[in-house]
Amino acid sequence: MELEKKIIRIIEENIESDTEVNLDSKLFDDLEVDSLGVTILLNAFEDEMDLEINDKDFRDIVTVRDIIEKISDIRKGS
Repeated sequence: MELEKKIIRIIEENIESDTEVNLDSKLFDDLEVDSLGVTILLNAFEDEMDLEINDKDFRDIVTVRDIIEKISDIRKGS
């Protein structure tokens, strides 16, 4: 799916981790993303995908798959 590839690319470009990013990667545990990293990722998603993301919508995000589902829902709603 195109959305999956785009989100994984954005994550890879915006985090400092040598760990491979896949759908089941956990942001905090596997990719070692901290709260600042989450903010950077949200800004990158907004910029590259022309979206407006509410930080509250991403509080329950654990995996890359969660991000894809959430962004897919946001895109459907806009």
